[in-house]
Amino acid sequence: MVVVIARLTPGHKVPEQEQLLSGGAVCFALLQAAQALGFGAQWLTGWAAYDPVVTARLGLGPDEKVLGFIHIGTASEDAPERQRPDPDELLGDWVP
Repeated sequence: MVVVIARLTPGHKVPEQEQLLSGGAVCFALLQAAQALGFGAQWLTGWAAYDPVVTARLGLGPDEKVLGFIHIGTASEDAPERQRPDPDELLGDWVP
């Protein structure tokens, strides 16, 4: 398991939102890399990401947040396909 932690720096030239999103991109890249190498991988957060006891054990400071627990291993079976939204219902044309 890999824990991805964001260290947000208030007042930095990179807005906090972008700092947070870049950490999310790290989580996604880890998933893709693990799967490209033939491993199974899953990105989870859940209660542990927000639990003060867990974050204290991880040594997180006040400006740090757990973005995800990336579980990497050998998949025992293929992930089942799930219902996905229709992209046409989510996308539209931008007309200035």
